Amino acid sequence: MSFEEMEYFLSNIKSVISCKVITDSNNEICEIHVLSDNSRHTKQIARDVRTALLSKFDTDVDYKIISVAQIEKNLSFNSDFRLLYEGYAIETTSDRVSIKTKFSWDGKEYFGQAEGFKSEKQSMLTAARSVLDAIRQAFDIDCFIVEDMQFSRIIGEEAVLVAVNEILNGKENILIGASIVENNKIDGVIKATLNAINRKICLLVKE
Repeated sequence: MSFEEMEYFLSNIKSVISCKVITDSNNEICEIHVLSDNSRHTKQIARDVRTALLSKFDTDVDYKIISVAQIEKNLSFNSDFRLLYEGYAIETTSDRVSIKTKFSWDGKEYFGQAEGFKSEKQSMLTAARSVLDAIRQAFDIDCFIVEDMQFSRIIGEEAVLVAVNEILNGKENILIGASIVENNKIDGVIKATLNAINRKICLLVKE
């Protein structure tokens, strides 16, 4: 069982912004920390978390280990914010690759660019880094690092998981994004990277 997959799944529950699963030395879940907006009662959110774990992962946890912290919905969380992916351009030489990604939000366009060595894995990492470069340039947010990515198959489709490390105020938080590979792997990686950080950017971008 992947606890990163579990965190990603729980983060999609209504009102939940992010989730962190803590395990003990026996790899058993001992704490679940949830950050949510204040649109629903904490008991409802905790109940949904417990139900989701039981139905999706066949894991039953005590309510007591689920803690829910809430923020004012309209104070620091821009719930309407979502960067939209518009496409990418790639340039290659004999040993280097450069990828430029384009995004839009609220009628404005944002671009990110990254360069790396020309290999399959490095091209994928370069694509992910181009997304983070767009965030740096557009919103002056520089707290994300691409940690890892994996390709797998699910229900007959190729999918990609991207792990992005958020380093903020001396603390690290791994964010997981996923996407089905529809066009090609680079396109899938860009979408998965954006999926990992879009919800977090909501907290960092002021209205």
